[in-house]
Amino acid sequence: MPRSSDTDALPDAVGCLCSDPRGRRDEDLPCDLRDEEETQRFLLRQAGRRVVAADAVISKGGVSERRCFRVMEGVARLVLIDVDGRRQVTRFAFPGDYFGLSRSERELVAEAASHAVLLEFDAGRLQRLSDCNPHLARQLATAMRSNLGQAMEHVVLLGRKTPRQRLAGFLRMLHRQLGLGDVVPVPMPRTDIADYVGLTPETVSRAFADLRQRKVVDHIDRHLLRVDLPALVMIADGGA
Repeated sequence: MPRSSDTDALPDAVGCLCSDPRGRRDEDLPCDLRDEEETQRFLLRQAGRRVVAADAVISKGGVSERRCFRVMEGVARLVLIDVDGRRQVTRFAFPGDYFGLSRSERELVAEAASHAVLLEFDAGRLQRLSDCNPHLARQLATAMRSNLGQAMEHVVLLGRKTPRQRLAGFLRMLHRQLGLGDVVPVPMPRTDIADYVGLTPETVSRAFADLRQRKVVDHIDRHLLRVDLPALVMIADGGA
């Protein structure tokens, strides 16, 4: 018997799934959302809008943090700061991505890696509202799966042996998120890249020089690269 897809696994039922919705119609509830478009409009009504400059702190994190966010423009970074002050970028959030849906992410420091426009939500309320409607639950579940996939990709990247392989893996991820053809925007600074791939900024610079010498990348300007995608993928997958 064939397996159902993720989309098929959730019902397309219409109507409220609340246990007792009576007397609550004065609230903005998702009970009657019928499709993805209505769900998107509902989410916009729930959100506050924030515009943040590059390197601005979005959230200081911690156990008391109750907010989650969705990136509309720009890039955000989630940062784990050790007791000795060392930084590890655990994830970048790109346009369309949520961050802070899970408690573990809300405990991390969130910063803008570039100028960014964000939607801000109360994470607990968003989760409660998702219990009312399958369309909203499906969107949040898809976002959680995407975040988990990015985390797994990061683990694989850190397991690569050489700086060249780690940097190639990072650029391949950027191409998938932001690239167009053979052009890849690099909106974050080298220090962010170093903190994400587990190298020093100097080692990242040498890895860039190595890829340029091999004609795998070519700088168009400070934040824009042209790449030989097949060569980049081969290196990212552990090739020479």
